[in-house]
Amino acid sequence: MIEPIDIRVPAAPGSLMRSHVVDKIGRFRLCRRDCELYSVQIMNAGAFARATVTDGAGRRVWHQPSTFTGSFWLSGGLEGGLIVEVHSKDMAAHLMINWREKDRDLV
Repeated sequence: MIEPIDIRVPAAPGSLMRSHVVDKIGRFRLCRRDCELYSVQIMNAGAFARATVTDGAGRRVWHQPSTFTGSFWLSGGLEGGLIVEVHSKDMAAHLMINWREKDRDLV
């Protein structure tokens, strides 16, 4: 399995909430510890794209086999990290991923 690209995302000011837009094809680790996945918003469908969110242990918590614009409110627990994987023929889907961690530390 391809190692994910690590992306460090700070918490929003005065909040535990974090948000990041994934707009490239690939596998990205947004969080390296336990967290709560709050929502996934597909802002752009991409070209024949699909997307998956797994935790650090590789458990799938969300999967969209065919991306289309819309929001998914999830509120699911992830152990050991948050990994987003986007596959597409040419143009990646644009996903806004929102989650919470236990504190504001940038780990």
